[in-house]
This record gives sequence, structure tokens and C-alpha cells, in this order.
Amino acid sequence: MRISDAGVRLPVGLDDRLGLEIQGRRVWAFVPSRDGRRDGDDHRLVPWPEVLRPYLEGSADLVLRSLETQEVLYSDTFSFGAGAGVVELVDADGRPLSLDKDNHLSPMFSEASNEERRRLVDTIAEVLESLRSRGHDAFLVYGNLLGAVRDGRLIGHDNDADVAYLARGAHPVDIVLESMRIEREFLAEGWRTSRMSGGTFKLWSTSPTGLVIGIDVFVAFYLSERLHIMGSFAADVPRQAVLPTSTVTLEGRELPAPAEPEVVLEAMYGAAWRVPDPTYRAVVPRDTRRRLGGLFRGERKHFRYWETFYRTRADEVPAEPSSFARWVAAQDPRPSSLVDVGAGTGRDAVWLAEQGIRVLGCDYAKSAVGYATARARQEGSPATFRRLNLYDVRQVLTTSALLARDADADAVYARFLVHALEDAGRQNVWRLGLNVLRHRRGRLYLEFRTEPTHHEFGEHFRRFVAPATVCAELASYGFEIEHCEERHGLAVLRSEDPLVCRIIARVKGET
Repeated sequence: MRISDAGVRLPVGLDDRLGLEIQGRRVWAFVPSRDGRRDGDDHRLVPWPEVLRPYLEGSADLVLRSLETQEVLYSDTFSFGAGAGVVELVDADGRPLSLDKDNHLSPMFSEASNEERRRLVDTIAEVLESLRSRGHDAFLVYGNLLGAVRDGRLIGHDNDADVAYLARGAHPVDIVLESMRIEREFLAEGWRTSRMSGGTFKLWSTSPTGLVIGIDVFVAFYLSERLHIMGSFAADVPRQAVLPTSTVTLEGRELPAPAEPEVVLEAMYGAAWRVPDPTYRAVVPRDTRRRLGGLFRGERKHFRYWETFYRTRADEVPAEPSSFARWVAAQDPRPSSLVDVGAGTGRDAVWLAEQGIRVLGCDYAKSAVGYATARARQEGSPATFRRLNLYDVRQVLTTSALLARDADADAVYARFLVHALEDAGRQNVWRLGLNVLRHRRGRLYLEFRTEPTHHEFGEHFRRFVAPATVCAELASYGFEIEHCEERHGLAVLRSEDPLVCRIIARVKGET
């Protein structure tokens, strides 16, 4: 067993649920076979999570412990990086941080004071009472229900609050409209909200101690007599196990719960639901994921990778514009209004806007949009940014219709996007491009990798597509190819010189 800057190296035979403690506090729980990769014949390497890497500089007392036997497997002081200073895993307010089940760094309930825990439960109670006062059958779900039934307390390795209500309607459109109506009612009461999907929104509150409380409000509904709860649950739970609601005690307060909470919890977490598992991650069946995604939110393929990348590594991306941006700006005619799809850190969008081109940047990751927006503000750039999920065809169609109406763009720009998308996402780029550019017979500018090669920023999902395939697909959507070249030397970055294709495609005129 060995700790290094790369991660934790373990014998293949060791597959306990493990917890890593830094400076005496558990910050990461993992399962080697799930989270690691083979490193030779007899070992696995479990890499440090990307969100943790920025904090791993300096010395730290490390303990690796089996969560099943509590046996200490490793205990020593390790120096990360240059070894200067001491590793501190805290947020800007000094709150201790740990990795949650979604690999996000945040304060956990185990670190909250008694006052903060009571305030959180009071807020949950306020939300549930507000829902029930308007006639909704509302109750605790997920981790809060699990903690209440287990021992009456918030789960220490949890960090969010979840409630649900049983929808009055049965048709997906009615379910979405009801969720949006409920959100407006909370807004009228003075809550801050953010919409997560057609069937989920989040309520925000800040405690007197500065703890930001987020409460997910999920819709529950029956479809083909199966209980579905956003975000990702579906099971054969009879209606009498849900209604009429019962009560459970959480941190000393009685709160509404499903009629038979044990039945619901076993359906959610399996027969061993009473045993705490800090390594738990939901495994969602494909049909459930597709059904809930298709009805309420679209797919979210590879979202976690990109959200984490731009939250932790955006500063590593070069600040100067790409050679492709300079090439596009030098075209004759030059674009006057451009939509940058997959804008990332905004490096190209901000520079293109400085050249007098009106630019809207779109990206999948919220962290990328936030980073690019802050960059534009800091540099006084008129470039603007918004989120766009290319795996949600409804969002693609509605966004492209709005852009066609409001942006009056004559160019859609996508650099290093095509090879980072699965087939459905790539097809949606063509749909968006056609809808946005049709009115002005505008141009689509593409640059993408065409073969595997060394990558400066590490590995992520890639699907390499031949230029001929892309050109054929574009033609089927109503584009004509004005320029296509494939060669090295177009996108050199430090030691990297990938084989790259550049395409200019224009919307065909009426025949």
C-alpha cells in the first residue's frame, strides 16, 4: 500500500469500503474496485478526486481506515507537492470540507453545530408545512428520511435536505406545471429558488450563523403503478405505503413521512438500509434514468466531469485566445454576431467580442458559465454567457428558437466540442446550428480532434469522428461545406499537437 501525489495504491485483494482521514477528520470514502483502476497485475490506483487536488499541497497526517472493520491500514505524515505548509480542507468561512456522494466538496452535517442542525430541521419543517397548508401531500425523502428512521438524527456524512410531494396530476405536463406553480408560490413568500428540472426546484435559506441551507423539493408521482420520485428513484411501492402520511422524529422535531417509511427506504437503499454507508452512490437503472430524464430534464451525460473540471482546473486553461478564434476572426466575411457553443472558460468568446463581434457563449457546466461570466466582467467584455445542455433536445430546440429570434447570429462556433460529445449531443449541435443560422444563411465554424493522442488536461470521454462523417451529417441537415482541412499544426499546446479538422459549413439557400 502506498500514498502518492497520484492517489492511493492498494493491493487488488483489498476491496473494503475505505475512509481516508486528513488531519484527524474523514474527508473521503471510497471503494477501490469501483473508484480505482488497475496499476500493474497486483494493485489498483485510486486517484485523488479532482475537486480535492487543489487542496493537496503541503504536509498532512493521513489515516486510511476500513469502514467495515475500523482497522487502520495506513497511518503516516505525507508531503504533497512541494511539501510547504499544512493541508487545510476548509471553505472561505473556515468550515471543514469533505467529499459527498456526488464528489463535491462541502461542509457535512457532522461538522455542523447543534444550533445549525436545529435551524436546518426547522427550515425543513417550514417548507413541509408550507406545502401541506396548500393541500399537498408532502413528506421527507432520501437521506433525511433515512436518518430520521435510523436514529432520529441527520446523517453525519450527508449535506443536503430533501422533501417530496405527491403530484395531483398524472400527465407529465400537468406534473411540470404544478411544480412550477409551487415554486412561484414559494417565491411569493420571499424564498430564493433555483430550478433543477421540470420536476425539481431548490429552496435557499441562510441561517444566522451563515450556513447556507439548500432544500430540494422533488415531485413524486405514479406511472404504471410504479412510484417515481425525482431525482432518480422508481420502484414498485404500493400507494398505501406512501399515503396517508405518518410522522418521524428528526433532531427532536416531528415531521411528515410516508405512511410506511421502512418500505420506501428498503426500495430506495436495499435490504441493508439500516447500516450507514459513507461510500454509498445510487445506481440508477437505465430505464429509470431515461424515463425521468426524458420526461423532466434530459440526459446529463458526463456532466459531473465538466462541472468538476471547470470548478477546479479552469485556471490551467490558457488565457490567450486559441489559434482557431484568430482564424475565424480573419475570415472574409467576418462574423458579426456569433454563438460560441461549448465556450468553456470564455477565452475565445471574450477575445472575439473584443474584436467587435457580438458574442453569446454557451456551456454545459454551471461552473464554466460562472467562470466565463466573471472573466468577461473583469475584462470589461460585452460577451455574455448562458447554460446549454446538448443532451436535452427540448432545451436545444427552445434555446435555438429564442436565439434565432433574439441573437440574429450569422455564425455558430464550436471549438474542441464535437469530439467531446456522444452521438446524440453532436446531432443536437447540427440542429441548433441550423435553427440559429437558417434566417441569415449563416456559417457554422468547427474545430475538432480526429484521432486519439496525448492530452495536456488528462482523460475524459471522447468520440473521434472522421471529417467525411461530419460533412455527410451536416449535408443531411441542410448545410453545404465551404472549407474542410485536416492536419497537425492547427491546435498546438505545449507538447501536444493533435490531428485536427477545421470545417466551415453554410446553410444552403432555397432551391
